[in-house]
Amino acid sequence: MNFATPGPTQQGAPVTFDTRLDGLTWLALKGFLLSFVTFGIYRFWYMTDLRRFFWSRTAIDGSPAEYTGTGKELFLGFLVALAILVPIYLGLFAVSLAFPALAPFSVAISFVTLFVLGQYAIYRGRRYRAMRTLWRGIRLGQDGSALAYAARAAGWWLIVYLTFGLAFPFMRASQERYRVDHTLIGTSRLSSEARGRSVLGPWLLLYLVGLGPLIGLGIAILVASDFSLPADLIVPKPGGKASETILNPAYADTTIGHLANALFFTALVCIPAALMLIPYYRASEARAFAGAIRLGGARLASTLRARSFYRPYIVYALSLVGAVLVLGLGVGLLGLATQGSGLGALHWLVILAYLAITPLFTVLYVRMVQARLWAAVATSLTVVNPEELSAVLASARRAGSGLQEGLADALDVGGALQIGL
Repeated sequence: MNFATPGPTQQGAPVTFDTRLDGLTWLALKGFLLSFVTFGIYRFWYMTDLRRFFWSRTAIDGSPAEYTGTGKELFLGFLVALAILVPIYLGLFAVSLAFPALAPFSVAISFVTLFVLGQYAIYRGRRYRAMRTLWRGIRLGQDGSALAYAARAAGWWLIVYLTFGLAFPFMRASQERYRVDHTLIGTSRLSSEARGRSVLGPWLLLYLVGLGPLIGLGIAILVASDFSLPADLIVPKPGGKASETILNPAYADTTIGHLANALFFTALVCIPAALMLIPYYRASEARAFAGAIRLGGARLASTLRARSFYRPYIVYALSLVGAVLVLGLGVGLLGLATQGSGLGALHWLVILAYLAITPLFTVLYVRMVQARLWAAVATSLTVVNPEELSAVLASARRAGSGLQEGLADALDVGGALQIGL
C-alpha cells in the first residue's frame, strides 16, 4: 500500500494513511446518487462506507483501525431522534402560545434548548463512533456524561459571551480534556493536558483581525448614543424590497452615522479576513491538542502546519472554478448548436449541466477536502514511546446501543467524518 508518512522530529511510530484513495471516487458518487434517489435515506449507509474507508486506511504503529458501525444503526437512531425532537418542538410552540408574555423570548428559549440538545448529541455521537472502532481487535469506548458535557458547554459559552469571545480557546481546551479524559482504549484510559493558553496566540490574531475592530466600533456607537441606540437608525429602503434597509439619512452627518458607516465597511474587510484565518487557528488547535494526549507512558506528537489546512480548500476552490468554466463553455456551445430549437432545448441543457456538476462537486469535496484534511492530521502524528501500547488490553465492554448518534444527525450537528480526535 502507498502509505504517506510524516517526517517527525521525534523518534516513535508514525501514523500512516494510504494516499492512493482507490475506490473513493466510486464510493462518493454511488453515495450521492443513491442518497438522491432515496430522498436522503441512503446517506446513513454512505456515512458508514466513508468511515470504514478512512478508518481502514489509517494505521497506528502499523495496525489499521476498523469501523464496525452499520447504516441500519444510524438510520434507526435518526428515527428515534425524530420521535424525541417532534414533541420538544411542539412543546416549545405550545409554551409560546400558553404564555404570551414569553412570546418575545421564544426564539431565545428555542435556541438555548436546541443548543444544549446539540451538545448532548455531539457527545453521544462521539461515544457511538468510539464504541464502533477497533484497533488491534481492541474496542475503544467513552464513558462520562453527555448531560454533564452539555451543561459544561452551556456554562462555557456564557463565559465566552460575557468576555466578548476572549475565553473561547479556554472553553475549547476544557471540553477537549473532558472528551479525551473519558475515552477508553480497551482497559486503558486516555488523558489530555490541553490548555487554552497553548492556542491563545492564534485565537487572539483571529480575534483582533476579525472581531476587535467591530467590537470597538460597536462600543463607540453605544457611547455616542449614550448607550441608547435610536430605534430609527436603520430604516426600510425607499422603493426597495421589504427586507432591504439602509442607514437613516437623518444620521448621515452625525457621529453615530459616521460610526455606523465605518462599522459597515469595516465588516466588509474584517469578516472575510477572519474567515481566512480560521484554517490557521484550526491547524494550531489540532496540533496543540493532539500533542497533549497521553496513554500511560505513550503520547502523541504533531507536526501539523496551517498550510496543510489551506491547501485542500484552495485546490477545491480552483477545481470548482475550472469545472464551472468547462461546463459553462460546453452548455454555451451546445446552446449555439441548438439555437434554432428554442428556449426549451437550452433549459434542458442547463438542467443536465446541473445534474452533472452536483455529483462532481460532491466527489471533488470528498477527495480534495475531506481526504486531504484527514491525511494531513493523521500523517502529522507520531506515537512517542510506542512500546507502551503493548500494555493495552482488551476489555469485556460491549459495543453498546447503536442509537446514540441519531440525535446528532437529526439536529445536523454531526457528520460523516470528524477530522481529529
